[in-house]
Amino acid sequence: MIQLLEGYTSTEAAEIQQYISEWNAATYTSVAQSILDHANRKGIDPLRYLRKAHNFNKKGAIRVPKTGYRGDSSAVYRKGNEYLIVRPDQYGIEKIVTYGVNDD
Repeated sequence: MIQLLEGYTSTEAAEIQQYISEWNAATYTSVAQSILDHANRKGIDPLRYLRKAHNFNKKGAIRVPKTGYRGDSSAVYRKGNEYLIVRPDQYGIEKIVTYGVNDD
């Protein structure tokens, strides 16, 4: 978490902490590690990455599968060239696993 918040103002750090509550660590040891890895691999600032994922509008997106979840307990929302992969938490609330853009 310290590494994720490094270099941000206190206001930006608070915004990051708000967004990480929407995430699932999935195969990572922590949500912060997941966000840092995904943002670095996609070449985007972690806060910008979190904002984009947070602002992904599921309305009108295609969900795969339409109901339920895939074998790995995840589902994908696709809209245009963007996608959001989610996984339910222990309470059934969908949490973000990753966000991305497919470049054609």
